[in-house]
Amino acid sequence: MLAGTLMLLALPELPPGGEVAALCAPFILLCLPRHRLHWLLFLPLGFAWCWYLSYSHLASRLDPALEGRELTAVGWVHSIPEVRGRLQELEFRVESLDGRAPGAGVPGLLRLSVDPALARPGAGEHWRFRVRLRRPRGFMDPGSFDYEGWLFRHGIGATGYVAHDAARVRQETRYPLLRARAALADDIRHQLGADEFRGMVAALATGDQGEIQESQWQVLQATNTVHLMAIAGLHIGVLAGLLFLLVRYAWRRNAWLCLRCPATVAAAVAAFLAGLLYAAMAGFPLPTQRALIMLAAFTLGTVLRRHLRSGDTLALAMLGVLVLDPLSAGEASFWLSFGAVASILFVFGNRVGAPKSRLMDILRTQWAVGIGLLPLLVFFFQHAGLTAPFANLVVVPVFSLLVVPLVLLGCFCLPWASGLGAMLLKAAAAVIGFTWPLLERLSGLPATMLPAPSPGWVLLLLSMTGAAWLLMPRGMPGRVAAAALLLPLFVTPHSGIPVGGFDLTMLDVGQGLSAVVRTAGHTMVYDTGPAFLSGSDTGGEVVIPYLVSQGIAAPDLTVVSHGDSDHAGGLASLRAAYPHMPVLSGAEGRFPDVGTCLRGERWQWDGVNFEVLYPDAAAPAGGNDASCVIKVSGAGGSALLTGDIMRKSERRLLELDAPALKTDLLVAPHHGSNSSSTPAFVAATAPAEVLFPVGYRNRWGFPKPEVVARYSAAGAVLADSASDGAVRVAFRPGTRPALVMRWRPDAARFWTAR
Repeated sequence: MLAGTLMLLALPELPPGGEVAALCAPFILLCLPRHRLHWLLFLPLGFAWCWYLSYSHLASRLDPALEGRELTAVGWVHSIPEVRGRLQELEFRVESLDGRAPGAGVPGLLRLSVDPALARPGAGEHWRFRVRLRRPRGFMDPGSFDYEGWLFRHGIGATGYVAHDAARVRQETRYPLLRARAALADDIRHQLGADEFRGMVAALATGDQGEIQESQWQVLQATNTVHLMAIAGLHIGVLAGLLFLLVRYAWRRNAWLCLRCPATVAAAVAAFLAGLLYAAMAGFPLPTQRALIMLAAFTLGTVLRRHLRSGDTLALAMLGVLVLDPLSAGEASFWLSFGAVASILFVFGNRVGAPKSRLMDILRTQWAVGIGLLPLLVFFFQHAGLTAPFANLVVVPVFSLLVVPLVLLGCFCLPWASGLGAMLLKAAAAVIGFTWPLLERLSGLPATMLPAPSPGWVLLLLSMTGAAWLLMPRGMPGRVAAAALLLPLFVTPHSGIPVGGFDLTMLDVGQGLSAVVRTAGHTMVYDTGPAFLSGSDTGGEVVIPYLVSQGIAAPDLTVVSHGDSDHAGGLASLRAAYPHMPVLSGAEGRFPDVGTCLRGERWQWDGVNFEVLYPDAAAPAGGNDASCVIKVSGAGGSALLTGDIMRKSERRLLELDAPALKTDLLVAPHHGSNSSSTPAFVAATAPAEVLFPVGYRNRWGFPKPEVVARYSAAGAVLADSASDGAVRVAFRPGTRPALVMRWRPDAARFWTAR
């Protein structure tokens, strides 16, 4: 079932229904009942079931004709609104969109950003919004998060924002479970007041992570303890286990109860119901589904007096999850969740005899999870936390045995004994506060996060083989040698760039600019992309993941061409990640501790020359015209990075040294606006290739058709980040520059916008 699902998710295009039927028919005939290969029937079933849901999700995406228009959306708030920076984000279940019911071209589920000054919608409420929508779209860069895939897997057919005219339609509400979760989260925040850990307590109770602080997320990520903030198999398992032991102990004390129902059966049923309630409080995310199915299998086996092997139970849980939602196989949480349990079962499944030490069991569990998930963590996130095993060894028991029980008891007491409930919740927050300094100290240690380049499929399979062999029982030959299969995960690959050559990659950062120039042994980042109202920026979302995925430990230099947010918005994230990184800027007064970018500066890396052509100290400029213009020249050609210079700066550059502007590759000035790329400048640069850094459906209409026509008439090959995603051009000695990557079409899956 999993193999069939993955076969479909790996396709660049969704096949027509007729082809799917033709592909599945031979399998169905081959695997008729009573045939010894009947189990293979699950392969086409997985493929066909995943195809059906994928087709349904794609069909419900927004009609392109509706993009950018103001539409009236009426429907229901389908999630707990999350505060992100200056905005609220929520999911909206559509009742009608400009009078049309959900269907082909009209999505049933939207993801909206709402300015709190316009409206403050609550979970389950009925609202009417005037919205501007666009089809699912995300950045397309190596190493960055596949936001388009995430929207597709969650059935979201459009994203957008509330423009104005927000009004609650009527007082009627829906989704009682969702509203109960939202009310409980609000109650917890009210009881804890200004406590800095109230967001964590609310997350452990309801799964609402909206109020966990960004600094707290960074500590959790650095120590690989993020899983503690997601209601998952660990939390449900602990709750079910504790309640099982408690009910069985109490049941055995009463002979009348034992004569009517065995204590073990009663305890198993009680444990399942408790797990079901806790999963409902979290909104039934994927990890809780897995835990519930496993718990249901255990309960059913206990009630029917049947013994299920642990591996069968895990397989049954995976089958159940794939039946409910096959698209979840594309989520990192799917693999991490099942991988953690499989690693533990692999280590403990072959043990003979009673355990010798509970402490040793705990250590072996951390060893199993740490080694078993290492390849997956590197594959999905390009890093591994060196302090994670120790952090989890200390913190997991504290959260499992103290924090989670205190949170659940506090929530249970709030409705009828609010004072006692508040006291228990404050105790839970105090326990978190007691352990927090340890996590902060561990996260601040040097080399806490070991970066790793993005591994290919072959390296991933080799490392998983090494991890499995390393987890074998003692006495298995070659266990220590198997560790060698894990080492390539952390080996930085050679750039493959010869001396005198370089690569220029223009990243997809939306309406902004960021480019990376890489020589044989050095890296320069030119601009860092925009910052957003949500509080995030492309420095953290795009640039740093790209550098890590390419095995670049740190940039040798970052140039911020000028002070506009769409070019400098990501600088703070880069400086936080690389505190010793030198920075140059044409607007040095806007940023602390940066060098001045002035004409005449030159340096050489690995046989490649870098020269600053502008700004000129003799004629100072401001704003866009202060952009730092850099020419990169190697044995295979040259590239010109121009920032946002406009006509005035172009004229000045032509006056200073027009022949120096001749280049093979040009990153178009000011995103291809009419205020730049004058005919004289185009003629002087005479580029063979032109890259436009633009956002999808940007409100200025960049690049302008007149500018595009001008460069086309000059014979240039054109590419832009909105259509092509990240674009890389290779300059090699003895050859012409070659455009070797357009990431959007090259890495496309069938859900990727073209």
